Amino acid sequence: MVGFGASDCWSIQHVGEWPLEQRSAIADLLFADGLDPRNDPLGIALSVWRFSIGAGSSRQGGFGRLWRDADAFYNDDFTGYDWNRLQGQRWFLQAAKARGVDRFIAFVNSPPVNLTKNGLAYCNGASGSTNLAEGREDEYAAYLAAIVTHFREAEQISFDVISPFNEPQWAWDAGTQEGCRYSAGDIRRAVDALHAETGLGETEIEIPESGAIVDLWSGENYLEAFFRPDSPWYVGDKVAPTVTAHSYKTDLPATGLVERRRELREALDRHPGLGYSMTEYCPLGPHGNGRDLGMDTALMVARVVHFDVVVAGASSWQWWLAVSPYDYKDGLLYVDPDRPAGEILQSKTLWALGNFSRFIRPGMVRVGVTRSDGVADEGTAEGIMVSGFYDRVRGVVAVVAINWSEQPAPIEIVARDLPVDEWIPYVTNGASDLKACAAIPAGEAIGVPARSVVTLVGHRAFSMADAGKRQRTPAQLEAHRTGRSS
Repeated sequence: MVGFGASDCWSIQHVGEWPLEQRSAIADLLFADGLDPRNDPLGIALSVWRFSIGAGSSRQGGFGRLWRDADAFYNDDFTGYDWNRLQGQRWFLQAAKARGVDRFIAFVNSPPVNLTKNGLAYCNGASGSTNLAEGREDEYAAYLAAIVTHFREAEQISFDVISPFNEPQWAWDAGTQEGCRYSAGDIRRAVDALHAETGLGETEIEIPESGAIVDLWSGENYLEAFFRPDSPWYVGDKVAPTVTAHSYKTDLPATGLVERRRELREALDRHPGLGYSMTEYCPLGPHGNGRDLGMDTALMVARVVHFDVVVAGASSWQWWLAVSPYDYKDGLLYVDPDRPAGEILQSKTLWALGNFSRFIRPGMVRVGVTRSDGVADEGTAEGIMVSGFYDRVRGVVAVVAINWSEQPAPIEIVARDLPVDEWIPYVTNGASDLKACAAIPAGEAIGVPARSVVTLVGHRAFSMADAGKRQRTPAQLEAHRTGRSS
């Protein structure tokens, strides 16, 4: 696993300038990996942080919507760079690094307005196939490389990834936020220019941040367009060996929650060596309207994480807005922009994501899970979902159990070839936020509460010498439904 993360759009540039106490509390909830005196986690310990490179829409009056615009690293007349801008976002980069985050992604919604055809941070009829002005690809690449170089050399933040496109298949002509469309040819020209920039150093280019996973293998067919060597738009030799997409609109059983991810996995398997990262998600449409701090949205999100990781094979999973001021299901934390010293609202979605991010750390591997009840993936979506992960270095097993149902579910976990003496449950449900519970001896039934997400952390008992021998045996977990409760 590479890690779990969230983005700093668009709120962080504002809350990052709030009083230190408030912004530090937000940073702790997102990034801290410590425990309180009751052994409950202080935060969800995100291991990936997405940094938005704005296009300068804030200098054009924004979009008439709260906290939707973004600045750029140019001076007032766009004739040179200004590295004093975006103070709030930069503070959070350093706060994330100080709390242990070591993977940073710089991503772009639109090229800066001085490099677009219409002079705006969104598209219109003058944009054609893309709003990036013809022949300005080299300038766009130089701008991104300059940002990467500055942060690496002046602020000691190394971006592991630059993501120069975002949902390139959409029109982006509504004028409600920054955005830019690109054809396959447009993407290839921009990638060629960016790849030639020596200032990137070891920063990799990831593409295409598809707005729908189905466009990876059908429709736009980005996998074939960019990663098949005989394609006219092939860039597989210039970008990271990872394809990126967003899990929107396939997040329910009725919209292909399992089936679409199985199709994605089959498509990825036709490109050996190519990894997959899910780089943006929150509920949209009717399911997105209205802020929900409770378990309904938390369980929906946890279920998407489960199938993205287990069925599609995502090695990295990233939420949309870390902090939201909106009446929408798009935030891990919520704030009132008119009260910078006011309350920070924690959602159950924050803590349910923490059931993954706090315990499934970079470098851990996913291990197979077999079920004694033989229920297939589709049948688990409204029952018990179980995934397992293993830390070869620390000898720790982490099992995430999601109980969608209204009834508690006793299960027993058998860690075959991964001996475990005891399991420590961390529970997120209506009453608890990643609460540490008493250890349960291995072999005993474990009660997974109704409508909950539970992470079970198991510790190995055998010696490191024995561990070295056992690591050569494929690890498996067996999940047994039992008639007992605990």
